[in-house]
Amino acid sequence: MTACLVLTGLTWVALKPKPPTTVVLRGDVDVAFVDGDAVDDAASEELRWTWDALRASTTCGAMAVFYEGKRVAQFGTAPKRVAAAAVAGGSHDPPLGPICERCMRTGEGNYLANLILFPGRVEFESYMPDNAMAVCVTPIGRDGVLVAASGTQRGFTPADQAWMSVIAEKLDQSLSGEARA
Repeated sequence: MTACLVLTGLTWVALKPKPPTTVVLRGDVDVAFVDGDAVDDAASEELRWTWDALRASTTCGAMAVFYEGKRVAQFGTAPKRVAAAAVAGGSHDPPLGPICERCMRTGEGNYLANLILFPGRVEFESYMPDNAMAVCVTPIGRDGVLVAASGTQRGFTPADQAWMSVIAEKLDQSLSGEARA
């Protein structure tokens, strides 16, 4: 019995956590699209700043913003059909799935830390890289949603998620045209 306990203890000591899986996001192109018909210049600048900030400070490799039923911005790695629609001037508004709809309805974000394990991942395949490892869905008020994708499992920390919530509040003011106090 003692030998069994000693061997079990040695096994526990030898265990090391597996590092998260990281991939290069697979997409045909990098896009930087803001729908100028849907947002004004100030909101457009806020969206660009949001992308620059997320890309620089997190593992975010792709971002899409939907507001009032339209895709108002898409940045980072994206499938070719998204880029083609942006270049052509079209808006290619993919339908939002149940995860995004619930996020807007409840006002609570959703973090899919290991996207491969979730059947709901198909919701994001029309506008995000198909090999995204993690997705963070953050509500922008009751009318919009920010979707950020990472090439790393568990790629967004709790601090990243909280920061995205604060950015989403800022975007809600910009996109809705509310005056700042």
